[in-house]
Amino acid sequence: MIGAPLPLAHELQDLRTQVIIDALDAEFLSLVSWDWESRVVRYPKVHPVLGMPDCEIPGCTKGTPLGEPVCVGCIGRWRRSGLSFEDFAAVPRESSYHRSDGQVLCRVPGCQRPPRLVTHGLCTTHQARWHSSSELTVEDFLRNSPQEGLPGFGPCQVAACYRLRGSERTCYCEVHRGRLNRERRLGTFDGDEERWRLTSSSVPVNREVSLRGLPDRLVAELLYCLQVRTAREAKTKDHRMRHISDQLRLLQVPSLETLGEDDLIRAGMVDDLRMIIRGAQTALRRLGATAETERLKDIWDLFVFGRQGTLTFSRIHQRPLREAVKVWAYDELPRRRGRHVASSMQNMIRGMEQLSDSLRLQRDDEGHELRLLSRTDMVSFCNRVAFLAETGAFGAHHRVNVIRYVRRIVNRIRVLGLTGPGQMLEGLPADFSLSMEDIPDEPEDTEAGRDLPDEVMRELCDNFDLLEKMSNREYRVAAELLVDTGRRPDEISTLALECLGKDPDGTLVLIYDNSKNYRLGRRLPIAKATAAVITEQQERVRERFPDTPADKLKLLPSPLANPAGTKPIGSIGDAHRAWVNALPDIMIPVVVEVDGQLVTKLLPFDKSKIFPYAYRHSFAQRHADANVDPDVLMDLMDHRELSTTQGYYRVSQERRREAVDRVTALQFDRRGTRVWRKAQGLLDSEHVRRAIGEVATAYGICLEPHNVAAGGQSCPLRFRCIGCDHFRTDISYLPDLERYLSDLLRSRERLMSAFEADDWARSEAMPSEEEISRVRRLINRVKADLDDLSDEERAQIEEAVAVVRRGRSVMLGMPRVGQPLPDVRPWRLP
Repeated sequence: MIGAPLPLAHELQDLRTQVIIDALDAEFLSLVSWDWESRVVRYPKVHPVLGMPDCEIPGCTKGTPLGEPVCVGCIGRWRRSGLSFEDFAAVPRESSYHRSDGQVLCRVPGCQRPPRLVTHGLCTTHQARWHSSSELTVEDFLRNSPQEGLPGFGPCQVAACYRLRGSERTCYCEVHRGRLNRERRLGTFDGDEERWRLTSSSVPVNREVSLRGLPDRLVAELLYCLQVRTAREAKTKDHRMRHISDQLRLLQVPSLETLGEDDLIRAGMVDDLRMIIRGAQTALRRLGATAETERLKDIWDLFVFGRQGTLTFSRIHQRPLREAVKVWAYDELPRRRGRHVASSMQNMIRGMEQLSDSLRLQRDDEGHELRLLSRTDMVSFCNRVAFLAETGAFGAHHRVNVIRYVRRIVNRIRVLGLTGPGQMLEGLPADFSLSMEDIPDEPEDTEAGRDLPDEVMRELCDNFDLLEKMSNREYRVAAELLVDTGRRPDEISTLALECLGKDPDGTLVLIYDNSKNYRLGRRLPIAKATAAVITEQQERVRERFPDTPADKLKLLPSPLANPAGTKPIGSIGDAHRAWVNALPDIMIPVVVEVDGQLVTKLLPFDKSKIFPYAYRHSFAQRHADANVDPDVLMDLMDHRELSTTQGYYRVSQERRREAVDRVTALQFDRRGTRVWRKAQGLLDSEHVRRAIGEVATAYGICLEPHNVAAGGQSCPLRFRCIGCDHFRTDISYLPDLERYLSDLLRSRERLMSAFEADDWARSEAMPSEEEISRVRRLINRVKADLDDLSDEERAQIEEAVAVVRRGRSVMLGMPRVGQPLPDVRPWRLP
């Protein structure tokens, strides 16, 4: 039976070898035509991963890499020929002796000797008889002079070779005989012929990999490595496996698991070969591993727990403390979801590493005497963390998190009973702990999130073609969807092909999985232009993978190890960073102080702030700027807590106050009279008075005390603000005033037309000429003052207006007037 380990049972070196052989799949061994006698892997012609079809050049018998029409050798000959590919392919390749074609037997029936030349196909003896007979062709010689088959001379004595010897005078095949003679002639042979037989590489044969001459353990490991890579749909070309087996034969190592990185470098293995071996070592380490065995190690492979990544505990110096943290991690893992479990838990473990370092550095016993620990040690730890944060070793946020994580883990360790009798932390004093008061306050953010300015967003969107050119189409589509939808990068990269749907009202929605919070099948309304991007990508994917069911395809399939299109692209971070760095400097207006004056200058934007997750912040900020209700924005961002959403679009008090100072300098009453005669900063008391002594209206603010006290619900004029002396407006309300004027004019035209209504209702609803004139005059007055400003002052006012409108609250008691949503790609259809 193919793949059966029974022929090796008496030769196995240890039980581990048998475990690896038992893990080999009989179907896979059949696919590569494996048997334990010949020990040669043969790549099939047809297979989605290992397949090597025949070269399309007539007369060529070599296999081609999957997806290529011709073999590597023919490509090289074509380039050297100077012909067009069509002309080159039309010329049949002449038959000649090539090692890559393998070894055949003499053409004489029953002869067990290899031919001297493939062109004639006769062994040395029969070739001599043919030459001595007459001027017959080989075919006539075989037909007219029947010959008896001759016995062979046995196999080549090189351990890696299965070819037959060509003469009784040598113990090698023709290839290895010539190789040995050449080494002797060149002076590279060291004289140890026995070692040369053991370490000499096999004769390269197309579609074949010889594992002969390797220990049973290594043979089983390489087969298992190839099986695992094939199951992962990772292509492993035959020449790479040949080179690995030849190098391992030269190193004479018993197992892959004994190889270190230095051994691989010393053997001259290039990066991609070392990557294959490291992958094999990882697969072997996982073979037979369980969560129960993995938890005993100091470095956990989370694959065993159904996760990705690793957890490292080795940097916790006190062994009892390290073992207790392992118990905590083992208990915590099942409650974690998402793709970043390893990084989030490792961050928490780093807090315990800081505690361990503090004990090691500040105690004579380095923290190994658990019974002697006390509250003083925790205070020392907090002081050390504060010192590290103050000296810049890490940030203020990290300081808060370190103390928070230590408090959480230490408290959980006590709940798990690890400080009780007979446990690993028995005798740990109760005062060795942290309270909520020990956690420092969160540092206040002075910036409005991590959103990107509109100028930066437009420049990025203008250069999506460059991103596609530098990477591929999938990364470009991913970036477009990140900008348009504000989803997390992982949520976009893992989208299913059928991610576009419709709500019952016909609204287009994006269907995605919030893997971070394990909320699947989420639905996000999207624009038609975004849906068009998705539809076009769906068509491309269906065309590339016509044989894969649609429900298994990904919208953004990985370009590597993905013949069926079922694997999504990985992180776009590296490709995105290379693209951003390749862009020219993106200039944005920045207000700086020059000689005591505020001046707007164009300065390059810091490219380190442009990363995929920043698009999510920009999405939130655009909607907040448009006065989308916070509860609605929370749903759009798919957050559970409003406080989480608010962290994406905060405007600092410093920026808001500066903007209010600038905008208030252009404040007007209902008659268009300038309220403030010059730009000046408000006093602290005046800022407080403005906060409690006014209420927002649709087109400005109201100062009427009763209406302010009622939150805008007690207006005796029924919101005819233009005719009220308590009304104020400023430059930031100019777009709203212009829309109000347009509404008045439209309403007047409709009421003057054949609109069925009672006379009293029509007259009450009809906008008066005085109101229209007053609004028009107010708009003209605001614009006139704006035109009087210099370009520098106008730029500063426009920036201040953007900040003020960003943080503007909704008016109570009036229909909501939403701000227009900025479009970073205005040339697209809505």
